[in-house]
Amino acid sequence: MKTKNISRRQAIKRMASVAAGAAVCGQVPALASVLSAASPADEDGIPQAGPTVSTLQMEDFPLVYEGPDVVFHKLNDHLWVGNGHLMYNESVYLVEGEKSALLIDTGTRIADLDKIVAQFTDKPIDVALTHTHGDHAGSVGCFDHFWMTQAEGIRVPRGYNGKVSYMENGKKFDLGGRTLEVFYAPGHTADSVLFIDEANHIGISGDAFGSTNLLMNMDVSVFVKTARETLQMMYDKKIYYMLPGHFDGTNAETTKRVYDLMNIAQGVLDGKLVGEPAQSNLNRIYTYQGVRFNYSDKRIR
Repeated sequence: MKTKNISRRQAIKRMASVAAGAAVCGQVPALASVLSAASPADEDGIPQAGPTVSTLQMEDFPLVYEGPDVVFHKLNDHLWVGNGHLMYNESVYLVEGEKSALLIDTGTRIADLDKIVAQFTDKPIDVALTHTHGDHAGSVGCFDHFWMTQAEGIRVPRGYNGKVSYMENGKKFDLGGRTLEVFYAPGHTADSVLFIDEANHIGISGDAFGSTNLLMNMDVSVFVKTARETLQMMYDKKIYYMLPGHFDGTNAETTKRVYDLMNIAQGVLDGKLVGEPAQSNLNRIYTYQGVRFNYSDKRIR
């Protein structure tokens, strides 16, 4: 994708024009309205004046399954989220169309995940991963086929014996009346991707933007480029929210979140921002408005 550098003034103007920046424009539709069947936008594609980003809790969504490894809530008639508890609220998403469904991520350890999600839809279910970390690919063995990104240093999850297919940037999963488009977003990992549902103004972002706690495992400059391209995509496609890999109801990601993280990363790269010391391989943490950017001194390049 060819993108342009976006100045702060341009970013604020665009956020206002598409009503996607929660802290900038008061016309952002509440997450609940975006998830509802009714469109949050008027005939010109701009949301009507209304509530800003809502402070939802998972309890605000109907509980449809509760087991020892995962709890599922129904976000709307064709979208479910399952949260595990081994790696802080690791999330899996089931998206249903008219002819098939797509399960995005498989959690850390969820016994019989295939049987659990089959309770929610009678459509055939395919599986795709936002990335192959263990808290997102841990139960992929429940399925005989899945999709992942092919990237340097990325391997098929250990012990998996089924069929693996590889997603290209821009691949579209046509579920029948609902399409999810793959958008490359390296930074957290080399294989991180987003799944974009343009018609419904949402995406599913895995750990690409951290669920408020971004772990930067690649060079900081890689993430700056990803954030800039993601912002452009969100503006162009009017994506109001992205549902993250550790969703608690309150931390859906907006253009403001992506914009703030881009600015933090650029500040670190330029030497203008320095995070506090941390005791891990990611030995620095910069915090802004409750969002943490974890990075390594060795990857400031």
